[in-house]
Amino acid sequence: MYWFDTSAFLHGWKRDYPPDVFASLWLNLDKLISSSRLFAPDEVLYELERGGDDIFAWAKQRKFVFQAPEAAVQEIVSRIVEEHPSFVPETSHDGVWADPWVIAFAIHTNGRVVTGEKPTGPGAKILKIPNICGHYGINYLSLLDVIRLEDWKFLTGSLIVS
Repeated sequence: MYWFDTSAFLHGWKRDYPPDVFASLWLNLDKLISSSRLFAPDEVLYELERGGDDIFAWAKQRKFVFQAPEAAVQEIVSRIVEEHPSFVPETSHDGVWADPWVIAFAIHTNGRVVTGEKPTGPGAKILKIPNICGHYGINYLSLLDVIRLEDWKFLTGSLIVS
């Protein structure tokens, strides 16, 4: 089971694998969704809503992917925030922050976190998702890691240059 962070969706959609070029990747992600293997906390949908763009429209059509936390997940989030105060951002203009929820769901379900974030080094003021995952023994992956784990192959056709 994969728990996607906002950055995994955003980096994939906007930077690394845009759907106008990598349409079959997004179809494969839909297959993961259909097989109940790709989820995200509802906080991720709220973060995507900030942009109000194509990726948010895509996500809204798949609202069932975005899960509301049950009490056990809420307790895990509380523990994460208490144990790692440097993980908490100084500000959030709308109060939305998905990171601990992604990790908490992965802990609760024994799933994997998918994120576009990289770990911070020793002495960093602000920790990132990979740092917290490492502390709790949770696997974190990039979208490329998911592609490789799922053994998806993308063939290209002939390139015609005019």
